[in-house]
Amino acid sequence: MTAAQLRRYPVAPLLHFFADLPSREVQKQYGINYTTIVRWRNKPDTVITEWDADRYAVAMGKHPGELWEDWFNIDAPIQPWRRLKQRA
Repeated sequence: MTAAQLRRYPVAPLLHFFADLPSREVQKQYGINYTTIVRWRNKPDTVITEWDADRYAVAMGKHPGELWEDWFNIDAPIQPWRRLKQRA
């Protein structure tokens, strides 16, 4: 799956989760890079890949489905990560 095929999620639920914390505190508590947090706060319409969404949610002790309601809405068939060898 290429980067263009990955589902993308807005960072707004993450920002809402730690809205009351200063950026440095978010960095300390959840291990999210300080510049990333500042960038998100300056541009809250940013989107992240499903892999990053999962990583950040887990770092905050959440399942991504708790932050993004559409996490389980799979509208495309699952593609294998590698092709299986076909026997001749």
